[in-house]
Amino acid sequence: MKIKHIYIIIIVVASFLPTICANAQSEWHDCKCDNPIYYRICESGKDYQVKCKFTINAPIEKCIDIFCNANNHTQWIYNCIESSTLKKDSASGVFRNIIETPFFMKDREVFVEYKVIRISDGSVTITNTCLPDYRPRNDKYERITRFKSTYRFYPKGKNITEVDYFTETGGPANLPDFMLYIFLCKSTQQTISNLQKM
Repeated sequence: MKIKHIYIIIIVVASFLPTICANAQSEWHDCKCDNPIYYRICESGKDYQVKCKFTINAPIEKCIDIFCNANNHTQWIYNCIESSTLKKDSASGVFRNIIETPFFMKDREVFVEYKVIRISDGSVTITNTCLPDYRPRNDKYERITRFKSTYRFYPKGKNITEVDYFTETGGPANLPDFMLYIFLCKSTQQTISNLQKM
């Protein structure tokens, strides 16, 4: 499976993804990566939005399996070192991921509920929403408590799927530029590159 192109996109996701970043700055910043990826910061300085669009050389059902099957997450999600499925049916489920962080920080633990929404035009939306209190907290990890994302998959041919991606996530407040780049830009870029290798 290979990614053919990455494009700029303006994504309207209000009907699928309630915002956690109600007071976002209006300006999107270019990550200036190999692929066009954009981010903006909420006025709080501790919530962030990222958006991009890319094409995968795989049929839409294979894409859905890659994104919903936790067994795949360590292969493509940036710095995901452990993943497990806790609940699953045909249209939803819950998974747990551990994200590795620099040595001076605790690794991140996140519980995520996903939902698969099939649209009449043949496209599919997957929403991910973190569940901060799904299980008791483990002192070994920092719990991610603010995270929402949406992937909209559009079939563009027998083995081509176009993906609109938008995420909102919480993190440390007022990150310096170099940490913002790693946290928002490099992580997204590397995730896309990982998908390309699958």
